[in-house]
Amino acid sequence: MAERSQDQRIAAEVRKALKHDARLRPEGISVQVEGGVATLTGTVGSYLDKMVAAEDAWRVKGVKEVRNHLQVQPDTIRPPEEIAADVDSALRKDPRVDARSIVVNVAEGIVRLSGTVSSEAERAAAEEDTWQTEGVVDVSNELTTSADRRRPDSEIEADVRSSLDADARIADPTQITVDAVAGTVRLQGTVSSAEERQAAEQDAWYTAGVVYVENLLTTARGHQRPAAA
Repeated sequence: MAERSQDQRIAAEVRKALKHDARLRPEGISVQVEGGVATLTGTVGSYLDKMVAAEDAWRVKGVKEVRNHLQVQPDTIRPPEEIAADVDSALRKDPRVDARSIVVNVAEGIVRLSGTVSSEAERAAAEEDTWQTEGVVDVSNELTTSADRRRPDSEIEADVRSSLDADARIADPTQITVDAVAGTVRLQGTVSSAEERQAAEQDAWYTAGVVYVENLLTTARGHQRPAAA
């Protein structure tokens, strides 16, 4: 009985969180909680709405798991050729993805991705780009991975190095060394904060061809940003 009461309280808090999130229209969302597991069902207008709803549920105290069964039903139906063009554009703009090897087909809002990519990370990035495209109701990710499509490690190292050097969040990128072996990037050296450490890892992950990042960077007290010229 106590557990049921607790579940009811959690469900009420999740509904409250959804209602007060200005990013959402929660009218189409139903919430059920059992044993601390929150299940979301119903419809939302976009994939972003679906992810936001799950994020709100996770923030409620007592939630142990979120099962997101929300269905995406866009407010407006876009022509398939427009969706396909926007997906293709998103893929081409994403440095994590080699769009030349990906074929995009759209029917009734469902996007089918086919072709070959170099890694699971690239496969996931392509799906993420597709979901964030307006009008997409579902994604069939049929991309396959092949070692033959992996970028040379020298190219990966050069691109990661370039990203680190251009990243304004990193105080002194010369203190970071980059090595790549079979698509795995190892970062070593010293940075001034946990935020810089995370920024460096993000730069590496967002480099095409990277399959894994081993972040061995350490933070050093007293490590200062170089004085502005």
